[in-house]
Amino acid sequence: MNIEKEYHEIENDYTDFFKEIKRTIEKLLIEKNIPIAFNIYGRKKQLSSIQEKLSSGRFTVKKTITEINDLVGLRIVLLFPEYKKDIIDLLSSEFELLNSKVLKDEQSPDKFGYNSTHLILKIKEEWLTVPDWRNHSEKKIEVQIRTLSEHIWAEISHTLFYKREENIPNIINRDLYRVSALLEVVDEKLQNIKSQVEKHYNYIKECDYEEILKLDLFPETFRRVMLKNSEGIYNLDNDLNKELSSKIEKDYNILTTNALDDLITDKINLENIDNDNYVDKVLKILEADKERINNKQQEKAS
Repeated sequence: MNIEKEYHEIENDYTDFFKEIKRTIEKLLIEKNIPIAFNIYGRKKQLSSIQEKLSSGRFTVKKTITEINDLVGLRIVLLFPEYKKDIIDLLSSEFELLNSKVLKDEQSPDKFGYNSTHLILKIKEEWLTVPDWRNHSEKKIEVQIRTLSEHIWAEISHTLFYKREENIPNIINRDLYRVSALLEVVDEKLQNIKSQVEKHYNYIKECDYEEILKLDLFPETFRRVMLKNSEGIYNLDNDLNKELSSKIEKDYNILTTNALDDLITDKINLENIDNDNYVDKVLKILEADKERINNKQQEKAS
């Protein structure tokens, strides 16, 4: 078997497959609102890497190098552990799942354990009706799924230990185990903080309005005040809502929900106005109040 000749024959086709599948998975994650730590990393296996894998005995080719599962590979690094299952379920439903395994070293406490979920996928048969996928029916891809902490350790361990872990003194291994334990705690703490933040924001959305009026002004409480006083007309998206809330705090020195509520309650006729009209009227009220305060201060000064 001429490995080099076959590799060059399939190289362009696998490059195309890699680009298409990476683009598709990126789109799926966006559609499902699954946050990732940074852009999906991927690669097509180099000829030298294939030759090394075969010569080491880690894989034996029977007929063709396309038997290798990770000729094409992607790595998805997550901010929070809870999304691991979501991604596994998503990819398993969108693609044909050939194999799934969790790679986790179960070693003694003085050694680090590698953690990563690996999926082997191929496209479903119905995709073959689309021209972009017609030539990729039997191609496989390996998708690695890690949390940010797992990724940090995988990269560190590869750099420090690759092919030489057995030569590391126990005292250094123990220190590195402590680092790995800290990274596990980071995953747990970040997930816990995320849950607490979501619980807090859900409370802001659902609690009685009287409770809102006891709180400082920040984007979510600002939205509640605006929704209440506009009777649902106010509908800025999160980014614009945050920008407007910050502007009102900075330009008009309004720091509490109660202060804003006092200024705008029953001050605006809501007939035949939309979101933009309502926001303009609120800003005019705040501008007038700011001018009133400035004039009063000038009177005192004189």
